[in-house]
Amino acid sequence: MTGSRTTSDPATRAARRVVLALGIPILLVLAVLFAMPFMAGNETTLQVDGHVPAEPGTERGGVHFSGTVHQWAVSGSLAIDADRQTRLSFRLRGPDGSPPRQAMQVPITFTMPGHDMEVTVTAHQTGPDSFAARSSLPMSGDWQMRMTFSDVDGVLSFDTRG
Repeated sequence: MTGSRTTSDPATRAARRVVLALGIPILLVLAVLFAMPFMAGNETTLQVDGHVPAEPGTERGGVHFSGTVHQWAVSGSLAIDADRQTRLSFRLRGPDGSPPRQAMQVPITFTMPGHDMEVTVTAHQTGPDSFAARSSLPMSGDWQMRMTFSDVDGVLSFDTRG
């Protein structure tokens, strides 16, 4: 009668340790790489490319910005006057460099971090690849603009203190 084997030889145990020592980290790395697109969120930070100077009509200045949101290359400017009236204009280009193929409206939300303030407007198409919107912001301070394309937000932080 053959009994169950309760001890394994040292070579087998060493091989199991090597497999575990190498296999577990590899599996963890693969799991993280697989999960990253799901953890990354649906948010892209737009880059500030420069500042809009404070002058008549843009007393509080503003910013020029650019970035890629979803499939769109976005570039534009946000200018703020003395009464916190914000003028937003931007251009959109698709992955092949062409403008949108059909008329679009882009939802824009301005939020003030740390406050319960939100202003929502819609940017309307003013040309084949050009869009514009205006908004009034209720108070001075740090704000964020979110432009939404297919459930992906492009986020731009800016200051209205001038």
